[in-house]
Amino acid sequence: MHKVVRLPSKLNIFFSSLTTEFHWNHFEYFRTLVFLIVFSYERRNISALYRQLDRKNEHHRSRFNNFVNLSRWNPGEALEKKAYELLKPLKPGKGDTVELIIDDSKKKKTGKKMEAVAWVHDPVIGKKIRGHQYVEAVIHFRGYTIPFGIRLYVKKEDCKDVGVEFEKVTQFAAGLIRKFNPPEGVKVSVLFDSYYLCPVVVKACRKKGFHFVSVLKNNRNLFKNGRKLKTKAYGRRIFRDQKKKTFYISKEKGKVQYRYVDAGRMDVSKIGSSHVVFSRKKDDGKIIGLVTDDPKFSAEKMIQIYDKRWSIEVFFKDAKQLLGLGQYQNGSYRAAVTHLHLVCFAYALLTHIAIKREGAKGKRKSAHHLSTGELQNELRRIVWDDLVDYLNHLPDGNSVVKELRRLLMAS
Repeated sequence: MHKVVRLPSKLNIFFSSLTTEFHWNHFEYFRTLVFLIVFSYERRNISALYRQLDRKNEHHRSRFNNFVNLSRWNPGEALEKKAYELLKPLKPGKGDTVELIIDDSKKKKTGKKMEAVAWVHDPVIGKKIRGHQYVEAVIHFRGYTIPFGIRLYVKKEDCKDVGVEFEKVTQFAAGLIRKFNPPEGVKVSVLFDSYYLCPVVVKACRKKGFHFVSVLKNNRNLFKNGRKLKTKAYGRRIFRDQKKKTFYISKEKGKVQYRYVDAGRMDVSKIGSSHVVFSRKKDDGKIIGLVTDDPKFSAEKMIQIYDKRWSIEVFFKDAKQLLGLGQYQNGSYRAAVTHLHLVCFAYALLTHIAIKREGAKGKRKSAHHLSTGELQNELRRIVWDDLVDYLNHLPDGNSVVKELRRLLMAS
């Protein structure tokens, strides 16, 4: 385990615009924790993160605990601000389309006194777990994923205890959509799964002038020429009886084949007239129904756009496994909310590194194709280079640096 003695000045450009979001020296706690979440190899609770610091020059651990519990800043607004900052250098222009992707995830929590813990259904394992559920929105553009907002769900009976108003997860999704303000002239496609294909979310999209692309539930009612149809049965029949077209999406590991049948305009229950397409990925027996309210989207465009929803699945996987999303031990609701936002900022920091790295000359590999783990190692390299530079300026620094380099090579 390495002790962190200083935060690299090269990262200041990411944090500097956020100084006004905090009172007193809380900005330093925020910056340190976000940095450590990315840098650390261990768990990301306060105790484990604090062990990474050189305590000689740091505040007591209780100060960091107070920071996550008191929440004397607005993490949601700060994250939105940073999301717009990261989107700007990617230069979305008039006519470009930005994807706003909505999804939720669950995390099992065993703490008996932890607030807002409830029994929730986890579709990944197919059963209920006792834990937390949170709704996330990310921006996807030019291959980059930028965290935009995250909300922790609280059941109605627990809202009074934690001091929040009750909102359903679909209301969280609608709120995040209403919050997003793209650059002028930029189009927005909102991507979500079948659970969020409901009037409250669709209404939020339409009010903002956004279009959506979603997947249909198997038992969703469709209406065509006065006939009532079920999505699953109709999809199988149309796939069997009609001529299928082939479409390819280029990915890192090669092209992926999709076969599809365009069902055209249909009435979708509770949504209204929409464009429906049934598609199947090669070697996958499952036929899925896709739906959009964008009249300009072709069937192939719908498949291509919805395929980008996978980026939020990658976000949740990497945020949990590599950045410790959900690894908080503090019992309060506020601490959980702060932790979730700190992890989103940590992911945003890696996106910042990817964007800056791609802008640099002589980089062989496109930076947004680097994995989260590779970007973490890039940050650790920045830390090492900064430490070497720092030691070089100390009295007799050259000998110290040579020995450190020798030890690093030996390891």
